[in-house]
Amino acid sequence: MEASKVREFSKDQPLAIIGAGVMGTKVAWACARAGLQTRLFDVEEGKATESALRAERWSGGEELQRVKHNLAVCATLSEAMDGVQLAFENVPEDLALKQRVLPELAAHLADDAYLGSNASSITVTPLATASGMPDRFFSMNFTDPRTDRLVEMMTNAETGPATIRFALAWADAIGMVPIQVRKEQLGYAFNRLWRVIKKEVLRQVAEGVILPEEIDRAWMLTFGTPYGPCGLMDKVGLKGICNVENIYYEDSSDPSDAPPQFLIDMVNRGELGIPSGKGFYDYPNPAYKQPGFLSGGKSAEK
Repeated sequence: MEASKVREFSKDQPLAIIGAGVMGTKVAWACARAGLQTRLFDVEEGKATESALRAERWSGGEELQRVKHNLAVCATLSEAMDGVQLAFENVPEDLALKQRVLPELAAHLADDAYLGSNASSITVTPLATASGMPDRFFSMNFTDPRTDRLVEMMTNAETGPATIRFALAWADAIGMVPIQVRKEQLGYAFNRLWRVIKKEVLRQVAEGVILPEEIDRAWMLTFGTPYGPCGLMDKVGLKGICNVENIYYEDSSDPSDAPPQFLIDMVNRGELGIPSGKGFYDYPNPAYKQPGFLSGGKSAEK
């Protein structure tokens, strides 16, 4: 990037969140709560409006006023992208889909603005190449900005130092702690640790070794967490879990990397976890939040 075209992160310049699904909503909420002018767009009619209302329900008091003031739903992509310093894409974890969307976003950006992608398993170079602006491109893997401050960042060989500075400054501004993956690999770094746990949990459940609530109970008792791996998968969304497992499978061709059939069946039945109200548990009052769960007095309903 030419020195004259370097743009530093500014708390006073707008940014666009493209894609109003589970993660898009959470990232938009984090930005608006932090006082950033945040524009939200989704190609599905009404989805961005629903997303904004959900973000407001997550907020209260002064925080609610900030979210309402800073989060703007846009009717068109052009409206969302006009004059932004950053466009951050949050479409589903599908390489072909992201490769179609990113060039369209890049076409709307000024030559000193940045483009990012929210990905949890896809490597950054195919996305950066598709964007046509690899020097100003980065990927980030958010967990849940409402409860977890961790975000992993991955760049490609052509990512400029100004882009890295910008991405780190943006993450800091919205209250995240960025972890920089310094060598590109499928699934980032910390996310690969979660993937090992997730894969083993899914295998044991698929083979009938243990029930989801039992493995979660064991995890919660051992680590003192408010939910276990199955509860976390519900929180992430089981459709997204399936998509990510398929990405690992397509990369390795190892059948053990494919999502198990029971998980595919759950997704096909619309049991998507928290987003649909039913997954491994029923929501909004899952069994793992009920008195007696840790002692075995309350089991999850399947």
